[in-house]
Amino acid sequence: MAKLLVHESAGVREFEIVDNEVHMGRELDNTLRLPDPSISRHHCVVRKVAGGYEIQDLQSSNGVLVNGNRVQSSPLRDGDRITLGQVQLTFQDPRAENATVAISREEVPAAPLGTVRMSAAELAAIHGGGASAPEPKVELQQEPTPPVATPPKPAPPVPPVAPPPATPKTAPEFGHFTNAGTQPNPAPAFLHPYLPSLPDDAQPTGERGDFFSRLVAVLIDAAPLVALWVVILVLQMLLAYILGPASCLVSALIGLLHLAAAIGYTWVFIPWCWIKFGASPGKKMMKLRVVPEGNPMGRIDVSTAVLRMVGYLVNGVLLGLPYLMILGGERKGLQDIISKSLVIKVDR
Repeated sequence: MAKLLVHESAGVREFEIVDNEVHMGRELDNTLRLPDPSISRHHCVVRKVAGGYEIQDLQSSNGVLVNGNRVQSSPLRDGDRITLGQVQLTFQDPRAENATVAISREEVPAAPLGTVRMSAAELAAIHGGGASAPEPKVELQQEPTPPVATPPKPAPPVPPVAPPPATPKTAPEFGHFTNAGTQPNPAPAFLHPYLPSLPDDAQPTGERGDFFSRLVAVLIDAAPLVALWVVILVLQMLLAYILGPASCLVSALIGLLHLAAAIGYTWVFIPWCWIKFGASPGKKMMKLRVVPEGNPMGRIDVSTAVLRMVGYLVNGVLLGLPYLMILGGERKGLQDIISKSLVIKVDR
């Protein structure tokens, strides 16, 4: 029986094709549901046709690839690799392979049993068109049996080679390699536990971030600003108590430094974390990632990050009311809509 092998992070899931049509997509009404953000609601259909199966794209956002080639409609053969967004599948049809072997065997002509020999007179009579030429005598000569090849002697086994000793990992430092060991981590060392590694080895769970987890992530990111504001307020009160009226100028300078730090943290550091790591410290702690639409393993660019910040600014002006849009079925806030990005859940 034909089947589809769905390659997931937890292993391979087998789906046997028992109906004439198998609809695949993200919605619950599909025959084979694939809950991944890169999959369209109704992505494609595999249908049974004369002689086998074919796959057809249902105008999906990320298309259908068969063996690496994007197709609108394509026949499927045993062992074909199917790519739907970020989901990999393998098509298996053992019956088609057996049928091909049987047909190829039937088409092989039977080997002749011998060779027909004729004399020179019989050949001359046939070429001359003589009607009274005697019937040729047919002599069957058995073909010599080819010698049976002796199988070569197996090569002696190669002794196993001991693997090289593992190099102990050291704690990452500023500008050094992270635990992934492939790209340098540009963040300061004290931020490494709160930011994803490079490259991020976390896998999407197929769900978008919910209202509660995203709100907690925003509050975690805002905590340093609140702590800095409290420190500045206490410092200004102490200066006013010690210096009296002369502390006004100093307090004004401290206030300007506080404003510059808040703008740098909000409009530079947080967007830089989205672009470089896919998550700010708060989103990393809540197992969330900011990704482009249709690419759960990608990273947003500078323009997308700026549009997200504009969305957050509008949320603040409107007292956070647009943030309640995340409670909807799409789990998309104003900042997600205008920047065409998503916040998804990951496994770590």
